[in-house]
Amino acid sequence: MKLEDELTFVREGVAALEDYLASDMVYGPLRPFSAIFPSLSIGGLLESLRRLEALQSRLPAQARAELEALKTHLERVREVHQARYRQKLERELSSRLDAWTWYLEDYERHPEEVAPSYPAQAHIRLKIELLLEEGERLGLDVENIRNRVRALDQTLRRNWEPGPFLWEEALQEVFPRDRFWWLYGRLRGG
Repeated sequence: MKLEDELTFVREGVAALEDYLASDMVYGPLRPFSAIFPSLSIGGLLESLRRLEALQSRLPAQARAELEALKTHLERVREVHQARYRQKLERELSSRLDAWTWYLEDYERHPEEVAPSYPAQAHIRLKIELLLEEGERLGLDVENIRNRVRALDQTLRRNWEPGPFLWEEALQEVFPRDRFWWLYGRLRGG
């Protein structure tokens, strides 16, 4: 996503967050039939915010100020709707973990067919990590989920070829290799 689109996604996502938290959906639409924006989710917002923080020096001063205001607003919504925010986070984490599991299972059955999609699928693993981080920050017990992720990471490591960072170089600062190793390489067969 382009930087301007990323900021728009965060702006619209934060504006829609209270309605989203009140809904039963894990992934909420931002704009009907939008081809530009992904569905609204806590993980999606966390990833976009992290990416914007890494690239904020490229934003005009007004956009940087807006980004800070959006982060403040997000924090307020988190505090006011803490129980719903936690519940939505847990549901999304479960959903993302299932999707990641299915992807790795598909890869083990059909590595040549599945491996090329890894750069796009790595966003799922990243969102899992960001959701875990957020859950820990909120005091949720995520140890069982961490254990499941570790097991999935073992599958990934068995089939891993270290290599260059998957995305834009400037993002390496917020996604360092030692912590986000799965963003530095590819699955064999791709």
